Amino acid sequence: MILYFKCQYCKIENRFKSDSATRVEFAMKNGKVKQLSCNSCHKTSTYHINQCYAKESKSLAIFSGLIFLLGSSVGVYIFIEMIIDLKTIFGIAVVASGLLIPIWIYTIIKKEDRRRVVTFNRSYLSPNSDK
Repeated sequence: MILYFKCQYCKIENRFKSDSATRVEFAMKNGKVKQLSCNSCHKTSTYHINQCYAKESKSLAIFSGLIFLLGSSVGVYIFIEMIIDLKTIFGIAVVASGLLIPIWIYTIIKKEDRRRVVTFNRSYLSPNSDK
């Protein structure tokens, strides 16, 4: 997962990778504070994990969009070919339901990415406890 933080000096948004799903998991693996340096001004500061946040992945959105577009295009082509060959309502209904597969894949990928971001961003650590 890519996590983001804003530099305390220049207010530019920076990012770093983490394999933690929540802030609590991050704190258990790496501690509550992390030394991070800004990519713009190159100053290093200490950030509490509550100052970091997750965003929805743009590359995952592009990937799921491509699956949707390519799957729908292939599905429509197959649908048209099957309508020409099959002349029954049942056959057409089966082929038409196959058009839902790219929509389901797109929806599942987007929903899981959104759930991942919400799970990380909704959990906070108490800044006072240093245990």
